[in-house]
Amino acid sequence: MFPSRSGLIARASQAMPGYRRQQRRVIGFFIASLCAMVSLFGWLLTGQYEQEIRAAEARAVARSNVVTEWAKGVFGQSGQALFILAQQMESHAFTSPEDMANIQRTVEAFTGYMPLINELGILNAQGRVWVSSSHNRHAGLDVSDTSFFRSFQQGQQLELVTPLYWSDEDEQFYLYHARRINDENERFKGIVVARLVPQTLMDALQQMRVYDGESMSLVDASLRLIARQPIPTQQTVVGMQIDDPATQQWLTTQETAQTFTARSPFDGRERLFHMQRAGSYPVLVVVGVDVEKQLAGWRQRSWVLTMVMAVIVLLGAWGLRHYLNRLALTDQLRSREARMDALINSLQDLIVVFDGKGRFRYIHAIEKDKRLLGSQQALGQHYHQVLPSPLAHTFDAVFQKVKHSRQVATFEYPLMLDRQPRYFHATVSPLASTTNDFEGVLSVTRDITNAKQAEVELQIAAAAFQAHLGIMVTDARGNILKVNDTFKRITGYSDAEVVGKNPRMFSSGHHNAAFYRRLWRSVLATGSWEGEIWNQRKNGELFPEWLTISAVYGAEGELTHYVATMSDISERKAAEQEIHQLAFYDPLTGFANRRLFMDRVGNALKELNRHQRCGALLLIDIDNFNHVNDTLGHHAGDQLLQSIARRFGQMLRDTDTLARLGSDEFAVLIEGVDGSPRQTQKLAEHIAQKLLSALDEPVNVGEENALVTASVGITIVADSQRSAEDYLQQVDMALSQAKGSGRQALRFFDPSMQAALLAKVKLEAELRQALENQQWRLYYQPQVDRHGTFTGVEALLRWEHPERGLVSPGEFIPLLESTGLINDVGEWVLEEACQQLARWAESPRLAPLTISVNISPLQFREADFLTRVEEVFQRTQAPLAQLKLEVTESLFVEARDDARDKMLSLKALGVRFSLDDFGTGYSSLAYLAQLPLDQLKIDQSFVQQVLESKANAAIVESTIALAKSLNLDIIAEGVETTPQQAWLMAHGCHAFQGYLFGRPVPVQEFETMLLAQTHP
Repeated sequence: MFPSRSGLIARASQAMPGYRRQQRRVIGFFIASLCAMVSLFGWLLTGQYEQEIRAAEARAVARSNVVTEWAKGVFGQSGQALFILAQQMESHAFTSPEDMANIQRTVEAFTGYMPLINELGILNAQGRVWVSSSHNRHAGLDVSDTSFFRSFQQGQQLELVTPLYWSDEDEQFYLYHARRINDENERFKGIVVARLVPQTLMDALQQMRVYDGESMSLVDASLRLIARQPIPTQQTVVGMQIDDPATQQWLTTQETAQTFTARSPFDGRERLFHMQRAGSYPVLVVVGVDVEKQLAGWRQRSWVLTMVMAVIVLLGAWGLRHYLNRLALTDQLRSREARMDALINSLQDLIVVFDGKGRFRYIHAIEKDKRLLGSQQALGQHYHQVLPSPLAHTFDAVFQKVKHSRQVATFEYPLMLDRQPRYFHATVSPLASTTNDFEGVLSVTRDITNAKQAEVELQIAAAAFQAHLGIMVTDARGNILKVNDTFKRITGYSDAEVVGKNPRMFSSGHHNAAFYRRLWRSVLATGSWEGEIWNQRKNGELFPEWLTISAVYGAEGELTHYVATMSDISERKAAEQEIHQLAFYDPLTGFANRRLFMDRVGNALKELNRHQRCGALLLIDIDNFNHVNDTLGHHAGDQLLQSIARRFGQMLRDTDTLARLGSDEFAVLIEGVDGSPRQTQKLAEHIAQKLLSALDEPVNVGEENALVTASVGITIVADSQRSAEDYLQQVDMALSQAKGSGRQALRFFDPSMQAALLAKVKLEAELRQALENQQWRLYYQPQVDRHGTFTGVEALLRWEHPERGLVSPGEFIPLLESTGLINDVGEWVLEEACQQLARWAESPRLAPLTISVNISPLQFREADFLTRVEEVFQRTQAPLAQLKLEVTESLFVEARDDARDKMLSLKALGVRFSLDDFGTGYSSLAYLAQLPLDQLKIDQSFVQQVLESKANAAIVESTIALAKSLNLDIIAEGVETTPQQAWLMAHGCHAFQGYLFGRPVPVQEFETMLLAQTHP
């Protein structure tokens, strides 16, 4: 009935190979499955790792784009302020005090309402600060030697933002934003500079929320830190140097952005950084994401997967061990593995089971950092013993509610984990037995911290949407999706009136189709467009706006939306119009100013060349206008000019241009005259006579009547090869001739006027070389006593020109004084005379002679006059008792006390003084007694008329009496005849100088004359 033992063994032996084959098959399958599982888990972990890194990179790029747009907007505001100031400076000459005050107020206004700008300044073409904010405290500061200024001066820069500069004055770092100013010919006129405060950028950056481990920084082109969020632990932030050779190398390339992983130089944390340039500004935006924080979840998942894999391996090994003995349980094993897989896939949230009394019965949590206590420690304890008190009390209410209602309840709660705020959402479900008795609750808790942060970011985005700029969002087809309140306030439309519509509804018709084609080509090519555009409000009013359009692309690079920001610039355009009016029109009369007038003359020259027409230029100067200002006041003078301008305007044709060039100087351009220059000359003379006749009637100025006249200069514009400046110079010469010939005169330009001017210019150029080329000579004219004996000489300057010979002093002395060369030449004359005195001191016959040297008032008024004269005395060692300095009465018209003090200082050294040309000046006779004079010199204009003019004779006689009363010597110059000498001697004058006794001669001839007198 039972099989034998041998049969059993045989059957076993027969089954053994099949079992072993099945064993080997199962073991092989297990090993293959194990390898596949390891590969799969490795692939999953690698993919998740790469996904985390891409997410971190995308996050860094997105945050970097936000910060970059913000930084560009910030620098764009200062750039717009500089653009406005530069436009004002380029379109206006700013020569009057009112202009200066206006630009000062503009500078102060920009500094006041733009916190980023610490100070604004305007530099002229020479590198000096012309106007600055803070009450113009840096006016006159010279920065011409800086590379920053030279880069603009040499035309290398139009606009520039510098790296950080350290200010020793304020002991802090600044950024400088500058823009070049050109004149109407595009030549360098100066720069407008804004000093930017990095702390403002730092404060603004602190308002942006950063995630744990995230950092945002602004760095200049020299890798100095401008701003950072969060602030590093070091006390000093702005200006900290970042030593990174790789970034320095990258800055030399043309790449706009790069992404790399490095350790932060501030806190040593490893981050994935995205660095990009802030547009054209030399500022780098760097956003870093903490790699450790970003990969924390991935590491936890890796640990869980590893543990799961270990569990699977153990279960597989256990199953393999029992497989051969429990083939019947295969279905159950598969079912158990399926349940295990389901459980593994569901282990994402925190799962806790509480019994009916609130004690922990089961805890499942993959992420350990989301548990306050270990699972084994918490099991069996009441939640009041584990949870924080506020959370425990909150859970009390939920627990009781679920217990009594037997319904699911949800609630949210915050919790501090590792000193970081986290937010959780819990779903609490009741647990019941088969008899429907309450056995506890099941709590499934999910971390919603990221969702909360996203909600906050949405709130921030919503707040930004309600900014002071108008914002419009459209879909990819251009249909309006949303607008903000500012947009509705600017356009006058409501949401219902614009949502779903195309922005073409705002078109003003001011721009053609080609303009919009260029606009959208720019948006599609570069992703954005920015510029000025005219649109229409709901009420039909046209208005200018500054519009920025940006294209928004999705993760796959597809176009999703357009975002447009706009600002109403109506007030700015009005200000620009006012600036244009100030730049091209005279604010007093309303007629053209010099700049517009010169533009009109330039256009007239082009028309002259094109159509062979003639024109004329008139320059009108009001005679003795200063008398009106002095007697009636400047307000009355302004009223007078306005009345004159109105009369002139009524006398001119519509094609003529009337301009006010200066205080009381008007100009008229007559153009488009067909005919010869002779006909044009007749027409110009006719118009000039009409203008003069317009002043025949008295002009009412307040309660007074003023009778004014004018002088007119005219030049004919017939040669297109000459420039506007050439013609203005010609008409100015003609006006000078008219003013010199008397009041209410008219003169045409004559080429001889220009020839005389050129000769004067040439003479002045040659005069500047005379001292260097040793062309100056001293001639000496004898001075004699009543017996004809030589008592001294007057040293007279002569110019020995290599081509013209001896040049008359009347030609070059005024030029010496007008050019300022009189100081150096006068010092040379004094030194030559002193050296001559030193040489004569060695001769008994020549030693008693005196030398008179003329001192110019300009020379005498120099601050270092005494120092230079004393150095001459020291070098020559001349006997100063034999030296007489001749001064004129004009010296005492201004700064009399200063002149007297200098004379007393020289008097103390032994020098004597002679008052030359007495009677021709304006000095007070009462003050004359207080001057340290030794001699009065009667001017030759009186001496030569003493015999013919009783008036001149009376003046000379009074002068002699005055000199005797003041105990002064008296000498008469210009004595040419014996009767003149006899008259002078009869009236008490016993010292003479003139042609009767000798002409000015070189020193050798004078010494020969002296020896001949000594040895007849």
